[in-house]
Amino acid sequence: MTRSRKGLGAIALVAGLGLVAGACSSDKAATTTTAKAGETTTSAAVTTAAPKTTTTVAKPAGGTVTVALADLFGSGNSLTAEDSLFSNTIVMNGILPSPYLFNEKAEIFQDKNIIDSAEVTSKSPQVVTYKMNAKAAWSDGAPIDCSDFQLAWISENGLLNAQENGADKKDKDGNVVKLFAAATTTGYESIKSVECSDGGKTIVTTYADPFADWQGLFGLLLPAHAVAKKAAVADIAKAYAAKDVKGLAAVAEVWNNGYKTDKGFDKNLFVSGGPFSLSASEYEKSVTIVRNDKFWGPAAQADEVIFSIIKEDATAVQSLQNGDVQLIQPQPDPDLLKLLEGAKGIHSEVDGGYTFEHLDLNLAFPAFQDKAVRQAVQLCFPREEILAKLIKPVAKDAVVLNNSLYIPAQKDYADVSNGMKTDIAKAKTLLEGAGWKLNGDTYEKNGKKLEFKLLHKKNARRSNEQQLMAASCKLAGISVLDDGDDKWSSRAGNSQYDAVVFAWTGSPLLSSQKSLYYTKGGQNWNGLSSKEIDAQFDIISKDLDPAKVSAAGKKTAQLLWDEAVTLPIFQFPDLLAYTEKLKNAIYNPTTSGWTWNVQAWILEK
Repeated sequence: MTRSRKGLGAIALVAGLGLVAGACSSDKAATTTTAKAGETTTSAAVTTAAPKTTTTVAKPAGGTVTVALADLFGSGNSLTAEDSLFSNTIVMNGILPSPYLFNEKAEIFQDKNIIDSAEVTSKSPQVVTYKMNAKAAWSDGAPIDCSDFQLAWISENGLLNAQENGADKKDKDGNVVKLFAAATTTGYESIKSVECSDGGKTIVTTYADPFADWQGLFGLLLPAHAVAKKAAVADIAKAYAAKDVKGLAAVAEVWNNGYKTDKGFDKNLFVSGGPFSLSASEYEKSVTIVRNDKFWGPAAQADEVIFSIIKEDATAVQSLQNGDVQLIQPQPDPDLLKLLEGAKGIHSEVDGGYTFEHLDLNLAFPAFQDKAVRQAVQLCFPREEILAKLIKPVAKDAVVLNNSLYIPAQKDYADVSNGMKTDIAKAKTLLEGAGWKLNGDTYEKNGKKLEFKLLHKKNARRSNEQQLMAASCKLAGISVLDDGDDKWSSRAGNSQYDAVVFAWTGSPLLSSQKSLYYTKGGQNWNGLSSKEIDAQFDIISKDLDPAKVSAAGKKTAQLLWDEAVTLPIFQFPDLLAYTEKLKNAIYNPTTSGWTWNVQAWILEK
């Protein structure tokens, strides 16, 4: 057994779904410089470094690799708000193409299998020109080309509204429903046009507003030709130009729901543009990907990779020890770590990734519309106790986070909490000042108890967090009920909770956080709306001056804290364990996750 413990490095919230496209909920920049872990870039640093491997073979090694997947594989399209889940990205990494990727150092590099080049060909207006690899093709023979870029832009620019009886469709709160249920529109909303030439192998994107993190766009491209065929639309781009509402609605239905896997999967939609293809999917049981023999780049080493869905971390550890699976990434837990440390032939490591734990309060819950209540809940939340009991045993250098955009290792980090710690007396003072009166053990106002449910994934650590919060907040006259649910992620993505605790999985690109906090952002599940915060994120995403972006980031962090809607808790320590016979399994701190180089995995016999 070999175990390496790495210090908790810096994080910046979230990419996933591409590099900028949005956050991945998890349970668990244009310069020539190299991005370092801990730096938030507004103009993504690029490296041409190939993915790191420890073994090179002349031809595929063959065999089957089986790994544990802690959550369901619910959709092949993790670009939607509901399905922007880490587990979906983990499976699709080896299947869907991306022009840019993050390596194990959180550096952006061009995937030369997909694009030959990408460069800013004009600064005013901003124009980015992509030259595609001439060989790049989907597994059904269709080229990977400009039409796929156009679908990404059309589905994620947020310009199209759903219509009903000739009018914009609205939800129960009177908000206009978007035709495409995109997790985020960041970056895509800045693009004015996507034009094609050279038989679709040259793509020219022209921006209406500057966007510094352009390299983070067009990640995990979906096959436009397959979506169009399923929707019975001849040409998606032409339908968009012609404002063909009926045709675009059909495309949106496929894009939003066609990739869901709860009732099986459509092989005509799940075509591959990567080294693996989806072979089988048994909902709640397993997912199998096999080598895509039509892939034009270096062949995948394994014949197949099976993702066995194992929700219980203890079961995953046992499966690894028994040799039933070769890799797991369970929640960090002292007891599990001891088991892994004592296991022969198993490598385990604890790394600090681009992920952080946080508590979110849903503003649709009546009591949380009172800022004093939100502040009181944050004051009774026992962050220090949670850190001491649940996190420090596996990450001794972990600290409480007092900033939602940065952590201490980043140069723009500042404690925006004014040194806030758990303070029961202050929480009670705030509530009483807002008209709440103690009735027995619980505060009441207008006949309503101050009581809410905390949604979380049903695992040992999250259950412990809930119990510690309930005990602490009870002292402040606040009742916190357990709302553990295996379907927590779907509920969170649909804002079906009072409060929720989970982790965002992230990226070094600051603009990627916009969808979480921007008014009506695709992943703003809490309902936060602040003109000041919106204005700062406009600067973050549009301004090409790093100094102005830095200032806007610092101001945004303070504004977010003052709103008391989201409470950062700690940087998430990632526990990765695998058999020493599995070569080239390399931790990746970003939303690319541990399958970022799945094509290089080799299981020695």
